[in-house]
Amino acid sequence: MGNLKRKTFSWLAAVILLVSYAIPFSGGQASAETVMTVQQAIENNSGTGTVEGYIVGHTISTNSYDHEAPFGNDYNFALADNPEETDPSKILPVQLSSSFRGTFGLGTNPDILGKKVQVTGSLEAYFTVPGLKSPSAIQFSDGSGGEPGEPGEPEPPAVTGLKIHDIQGEGHVSPYKDQQVAQVAGIVTKVEGNSAFFMQDPEEDGNPNTSEAIYVYKKNHGLTEGDQVEIDGLVKEWVLDGYSEKLQTDLAMTEINATEVTKIATGVELPAPVVIGEDRIPPTQVIDNDQFSVFDPSEDGIDFYESLEGMRIGVESPQVIGPQKYGEVPVIANKVEGKVYSPQGGILLTEESSNPERMFLLIDRDFIAKAGDQFNGLVTGVVSYGFSNFKILVDQETLPELIESELVEDYATFDQKENKLTIASYNIENFSAETDQSKTARIAESMINNLKTPDIIGLVEVQDNDGQTGSGSADASQSYQALIDEIVAQGGPAYNWTDIAPEYNQDGGAPGGNIRVGYLYNPERVQLKEAPKGTATEAVAYENGDLTLNPGRIDPQNPIFEDTRKPLAAEFVFKGQEVIVIANHFNSKGGDDPLFGVTQPPVLDSEVQRIEIAKLLNEFIAGIHAEDPKANVVVLGDLNDFEFSKPIEVLENGQLTNMIETLPEGERFTYNYQGNSQVLDHILVSNHLADQAEADIININSLYMEEHGRASDHDPVMVQLHLNNGQRQCPDSSGNKGSVKQNEDNGRHLGHEKNAKACGYDKAS
Repeated sequence: MGNLKRKTFSWLAAVILLVSYAIPFSGGQASAETVMTVQQAIENNSGTGTVEGYIVGHTISTNSYDHEAPFGNDYNFALADNPEETDPSKILPVQLSSSFRGTFGLGTNPDILGKKVQVTGSLEAYFTVPGLKSPSAIQFSDGSGGEPGEPGEPEPPAVTGLKIHDIQGEGHVSPYKDQQVAQVAGIVTKVEGNSAFFMQDPEEDGNPNTSEAIYVYKKNHGLTEGDQVEIDGLVKEWVLDGYSEKLQTDLAMTEINATEVTKIATGVELPAPVVIGEDRIPPTQVIDNDQFSVFDPSEDGIDFYESLEGMRIGVESPQVIGPQKYGEVPVIANKVEGKVYSPQGGILLTEESSNPERMFLLIDRDFIAKAGDQFNGLVTGVVSYGFSNFKILVDQETLPELIESELVEDYATFDQKENKLTIASYNIENFSAETDQSKTARIAESMINNLKTPDIIGLVEVQDNDGQTGSGSADASQSYQALIDEIVAQGGPAYNWTDIAPEYNQDGGAPGGNIRVGYLYNPERVQLKEAPKGTATEAVAYENGDLTLNPGRIDPQNPIFEDTRKPLAAEFVFKGQEVIVIANHFNSKGGDDPLFGVTQPPVLDSEVQRIEIAKLLNEFIAGIHAEDPKANVVVLGDLNDFEFSKPIEVLENGQLTNMIETLPEGERFTYNYQGNSQVLDHILVSNHLADQAEADIININSLYMEEHGRASDHDPVMVQLHLNNGQRQCPDSSGNKGSVKQNEDNGRHLGHEKNAKACGYDKAS
């Protein structure tokens, strides 16, 4: 009986559906009372009707549609039954009269792309294909935008008589946002393809807080630099270039979506550039200190560059402060008293300042530049914004010569010594057995010559054997061996290696790559203490003076390590002395707000996880020191935060000394991000080791491009330790730690039952 009911219902539904399709087209004309699909409107394109569909793009010409923003104007949109439709035969072009353009025009409202609408109007040919013209009503599927039959409000008249600085105003948002303007005059100063250009008023208003230039969007504008024009159009705030998932973090540019461009003259002289450091002095301490509440270009760097948005500027003989990346060359106009600079010519990020005076020359990706180079003359261009920073779109044809600074090779300041242990931390940037041989050779050479063959090297970003190929295997034995073989081939020691392979694709990094931390160690100098090797999910502990697993991961199943690397502890023996080394690669800073973004001060979401990881690690080390106060512990790796940051403070917390902070300020950097030299890689040691330890950062990568010999994006960090020559504290007869006893055989702090005999008596008896 149940099956019969279902069959009867299906038959009735089919009849009703057929009737519903037939009714609207009786007599050959559509009825406005029935909502039609787009396909129905295309097949029966006459009379009037209401059509429901998805906005899928903007009509350019016959059977030609633009499906991605920005869009050329507000004159039409294209409808389809499928929001992803691109087949022209299934698309209905819809004309937009002026009363609907403010709400439904794609040029003004690109965010409505993909939304479902109902349109009532005349079904007739448009762009010579079936279409809909002269709409009397349009509404979104949620009912907004006006009920069918109710035409929208008439557009207000365009505002005339405005200068560009009026439109820009004193602030980050135009006072004329979303308003039509007319007869806005300027000179074309830079052409951005055939769809956009910058224009500037040559007559300044004398107010340094307002820009005299603006970005104009107009497809097929046909203009060249030096054209004098007048513009009609809609003022918008638009994110030009940014991270699609992060548009809410990037600043918008004020622009005019032009509906009309009138050329007045050609070959007009361009406005003279505002010279930074001479005509205008950029702030050097503050990016923003008032959450945009006060527009203050003299104090806030983010306001300073906004006040120059779109304008021609110049920088006299700027100094390069980092390598070219993505076509951007970071520079400063001049040095500022009180700032920290590296000997090579970089500028250091400090707790006090993120260096808002940094500027980015957008040249091209083939341009070769390193920190310390300097342009020989005035660099000019227009101020734009993209991917979280203000940029200078450089006038390439007048770009002065780049004077290259001398490239001075950096070497470790200490040599290998018989009774001192050297340990390095080196992020080798997604290294695998598939890595290009030239990079493998450069890394090996740097370990031999620049680092002087450390006894132990904590490696970061070792990938599995096949790199980013999705093979399902996380084994990296061939990756380590490729590096070891190259070191031997270049005359270095035959290192051994150890690590624990992660669970496949569970530790972050490039999919399929399975980056992890691991170790190289010179068996002629150090030995890996015998103990069972841990697995990816086993947690190591410290019991009776030793690690229970060697190597072993620290609390690898703790949720705080989700999608990130787990700390790897390994116990080594050097000259009879034991040292526990913990290699790390904390979660990245991805997801944090940019320095020059819409949120001020930037929110550092990623820091929360690093603080929790640092806390867990500190507690693990505190447990070691509680059992053995003289235990030798070294923590190293890419911690993805600065020496003055909260995560590093939590990691130290009474247990460790950060050896980075023993170096001169100008030498404290291992990485260069957007022109800021900064510390991301660290080596920390047990407090009792610090007084007899030396540290060094070998700056061979971060300031340079591959053309200069760079092998990674991080600089290696080193420490040389004196492990107290076997002086260890033994328990007295009551079990309390008291006298110091020389014990060359045992080589570590004694006080455990199993070591009582080595102190001269048997505590167990």
